Amino acid sequence: MAIGKNKRLSKKGKANKKKKTDSFEKKQWFKLRLPKIRDFRSHYGWIPANKTAQGVLVEDRLYNRVCTIRCGDLGETPKPDSLEDLTTATNLKLRIAKTSMNNHECWLDFHGLELTKDKRCQLLKKWISLIEAQVDIKTSENFVFRVFGMALTKKQDGQCKKTAYAKTSQVKRIRKRMREIMMNELAEKSTKVFVNRLLVDKCGDAFKKDLNFIFPIKDACIRKVKLIKRPNKEDQRRITDLHTDNPTAVEED
Repeated sequence: MAIGKNKRLSKKGKANKKKKTDSFEKKQWFKLRLPKIRDFRSHYGWIPANKTAQGVLVEDRLYNRVCTIRCGDLGETPKPDSLEDLTTATNLKLRIAKTSMNNHECWLDFHGLELTKDKRCQLLKKWISLIEAQVDIKTSENFVFRVFGMALTKKQDGQCKKTAYAKTSQVKRIRKRMREIMMNELAEKSTKVFVNRLLVDKCGDAFKKDLNFIFPIKDACIRKVKLIKRPNKEDQRRITDLHTDNPTAVEED
């Protein structure tokens, strides 16, 4: 043995080893409480968070955490993906805005939505024009959302030409009209009404109705909604109203 060698470390497995502990033993589990939007169930899934330690509360660890859930899974009876039903192919993004330690619940608030990748790939095809428009919309609670709309052209009746491309002038007119429709349908509404109109695809129906006068449109919908700005102070009264049945706050479709 070499001079000065530590005899205790010469044998394998005899070194000081820390006892392995399960990291999930240090976590608390909270149930996700969904807002009262459409026919969503009251709760969906669980989320873990580390217990209180070093002056950091569990509520602080969970606050502003974003959960992405498919809309088809939020109903009382989950729906499979359908090529015709747009709501089953939409990912809803919900932000944790409040945590209740009494019953271990997390109250969720709307954060955005986006079409699934499978649905986007199914809509995009060759020999047609893809027209996109975006607009910043402010709700009555001073939330600013950036809404992205999309429209896809189609062949005219009796057309022999292989392609269905729109002219540059027609694309500009369609894009301008899409911005106007999105502002008319979604601007200056409460968050609950804003989300309900997005989920029933009010803008998509208006796109198909109005844009056909400029160029034949096959598919049109809201592709993505992104939160840009929100008030600095969280309004707990608005969160409570969002999770309670208030018939006056929801606009009839």
